[in-house]
Amino acid sequence: MTLLLPFLLGDERYGLKLTDIQEVVEGATPHYLPGAPPEIIAAVNVHGRILPVLDLPLCLGFSPVGWSARMIVLSGRDFQMVLAVGQMEALISVDFEQAVLTQEDGPDDCIGAVLNWQGQMISLLDLQRLQKLVEAKCSSPGGEHAITSFDRG
Repeated sequence: MTLLLPFLLGDERYGLKLTDIQEVVEGATPHYLPGAPPEIIAAVNVHGRILPVLDLPLCLGFSPVGWSARMIVLSGRDFQMVLAVGQMEALISVDFEQAVLTQEDGPDDCIGAVLNWQGQMISLLDLQRLQKLVEAKCSSPGGEHAITSFDRG
């Protein structure tokens, strides 16, 4: 069994494995980043580290939705990012043997699997795919955007 944090983006339910999450922060003051791509809506201070905040709904192609004051800080060393999401739900324990693995359908596909949990479909984010998508969206040929790589070691 694996712990999963489900959250809503519009009417759709997504989830992240607890091992992909450093923490959930609440009330962090977002600071505007001039010149950042639209997917990077702000930066926040998390324990002395300044991290970009990704507008996950926008990045995944949703129309703009409000995001909660709670944000997800990813645990990845190569992909240091904070996710602005809709409403978060309580942690659940899931059996990944029931998950249906998906294939990449296109460059914007960040779903690694879909899980039917108690009659609700939960799309599980694949952070490697999400990182590639963010890097593609946040870099431009002319170098206009301030954020072009998340590999900060």
